[in-house]
Amino acid sequence: MARVHPGNLSSRVPDHETIFDHVAEQTRNQEFEKRTWDTATSRGGGRSRGRGGGRSEARCCFGCGEPGHIIRDCPTTGSFPRSNGRRGGFQGLGNDPSSSDVMESTSGTTKFRLKPLNTSTEAIRNSEPVKPFVDELLAKIKDKEHELKLRDEELDGLYLKLNKANTELSSVQTKNEEMIVNMNKLKDDLEKCRNELSSARKKEAEISRMYLVMKNKFEELEEANETADAEMKQMKVETEQWRKAAKAIASVLDGGEVLSSKTQELESLVLYYSNRASKRMSLGKMRKAVDDCRIAARLDPSYLKVCLTAGNCHLELGELDDAIKNYKKCLESRAVCLDRRLTIEASEGLHKAEKVVSYIKQSAELLQQKTCESATNALEIIMEALSISCYSEKLLEMTAEAHFLLQNYEKVIQMCEKTLPMSENNCANNINISNEGQKRQLKLWRWRMMARSYFRMGNFDMALVTLEKYEQLAPHETKTEDSSSFSVATVSELLRCKSAGNEAYKGGRHKEAVKHYSNALQMSIESRSFAAICLCNRAAAHQALGEVVDAIADCNLAIALDENYLKAISRRANLHEKIRDYEHAALDLQRLITLLEKNSEDKSEDLKVARRRLSSMNIHLKKGMTLDLYLILGLKGSESSAEIKKAYHKSALRHHPDKAGKFLTRCESGADGDVWKQIFETIHKDADKLFKIIGEAYAVLSDANKRFKYNLEDAMKDDFPW
Repeated sequence: MARVHPGNLSSRVPDHETIFDHVAEQTRNQEFEKRTWDTATSRGGGRSRGRGGGRSEARCCFGCGEPGHIIRDCPTTGSFPRSNGRRGGFQGLGNDPSSSDVMESTSGTTKFRLKPLNTSTEAIRNSEPVKPFVDELLAKIKDKEHELKLRDEELDGLYLKLNKANTELSSVQTKNEEMIVNMNKLKDDLEKCRNELSSARKKEAEISRMYLVMKNKFEELEEANETADAEMKQMKVETEQWRKAAKAIASVLDGGEVLSSKTQELESLVLYYSNRASKRMSLGKMRKAVDDCRIAARLDPSYLKVCLTAGNCHLELGELDDAIKNYKKCLESRAVCLDRRLTIEASEGLHKAEKVVSYIKQSAELLQQKTCESATNALEIIMEALSISCYSEKLLEMTAEAHFLLQNYEKVIQMCEKTLPMSENNCANNINISNEGQKRQLKLWRWRMMARSYFRMGNFDMALVTLEKYEQLAPHETKTEDSSSFSVATVSELLRCKSAGNEAYKGGRHKEAVKHYSNALQMSIESRSFAAICLCNRAAAHQALGEVVDAIADCNLAIALDENYLKAISRRANLHEKIRDYEHAALDLQRLITLLEKNSEDKSEDLKVARRRLSSMNIHLKKGMTLDLYLILGLKGSESSAEIKKAYHKSALRHHPDKAGKFLTRCESGADGDVWKQIFETIHKDADKLFKIIGEAYAVLSDANKRFKYNLEDAMKDDFPW
């Protein structure tokens, strides 16, 4: 709203506060011009026209009537009062002769000019009706100004509050950030504390275990000490008897008498050796017991109890020919045996020796068949034979071979490590073979079986160390026989290929990694654990290259070779999730959880992660997601029909069930052929499933209508926007 300037009450120039007031004032000026023009033409009898008969384009000021400016720019506007109730009008227009308009006509142009108010009396008289309105207007203006001041003060207060609130907000945000930092630190400290607590618990468990071991050892030492004290006392007694017997033998020899003549001292000496042989036999010192029996037999050949003890020792050691010889000597002796119990024991020992001989023959025949069933039967027979001849090297070696065929590699290693010291202590003193040569033979077969077992288990470092010791100790003939199939060079090359593949994968050279892993698989797959590791690593390289189906195929082979391979099962679940095959992903996760629950010792975190993943798979499975058909064929989604067909043929040829695991076929008729048959059944089953998925993908994407429908349905999924 325009208002009159307070310093000049008669001013006609409005005080425009906004652009809207200015526009409104222009509109009122135009209306006033029209009314003035109509009044002038009605007085003058018509419009004044120029030479051309049209309206003059020269505009005149409504204040002074002069052309060239408007009323807003008129220098004389201060002398003209406003009309009462109309801004921009004139008081008494057309009625008062003193204030009526003056119309002039010059060269055909009509000009209007207001009659100026020259006298002050006239100005006062004209301004008197305006004063009440002006006073009222001024009072309203003051009220508005007062309200504006109040509003300004309120706004200032609100601005202060806002600034204060912003300051408080910034301080709160700063405190919140500090709290977040502190919370992260506390979380890190808590995690460290948890790790320290778990390590402390492990240390505590280890300490308690060590305490129990030390306690048991201490108890064993106490028992051994007591036994040693008793043996010392017994040895003192025996030593005294030995001295007496030695003196007796010396007196006999000095007198020229025959040694075989029975004297009291000689009988006591024979009895001493016989009793010591029995004692050493009970302590497991079979070879020393045999030596004592040999000395006692030389002193008194007719003492049959010594022959029986010697036969029992040879039977325990597995020296069956010597055992049978001693038993027969007891039974075929010409002297009348008054001790019937001795005869019965000799006949029983002979029967046991013959039984062990038959057991060894049967076991050898069964182990030559090299099947799981024959190995199981042979192991049962060997265990029965070992109950008789527990120190027999032949039976121990056959036991290791049977366990190896049954894939009980840990038992093979444990048995070889446990029996080696005992066998070295009971090593025979053979005249034709030195003691070192006999010990070498004891170590060779054990180290060879241990190296092969370590390799089959995937522990290549220990396999290499054990194999190096074997080749250093083995004769040259044995080295040449084993160099083609299992040697240090072969194992070293396999480890080199695997390490090269790992380095290439870490360096981002995934195609090179695939090549190295493939070379390792082509060289040897005797170790199924090694082959499973190489296949699982090659699957990771295929996944990095975007070849998801190839990665799934390698995981299938790895799991078929090692059904308890956790890493391969977890990776295959990830790959199934990647192609949105949530059903098979859930099955793999369930299998993973079952295996983790069985081996829950340091697998609690992995078990939690697997369970969360399984719940997520079940949620996706309920949504009914379709397979990612483009990813199955290795496509991006914009390929043509020809490119889709080419990708399908390539994938179908590579993953045909008849070609699955083709490089493993040469081991199907090996030592564990039954196991390989089961492995190939699993491989064929998994390959058939994968081949059907590939065919399903091509059946949809090769048809234009089905492909359009699939793309449309896939685009409507929120989780997988097209």
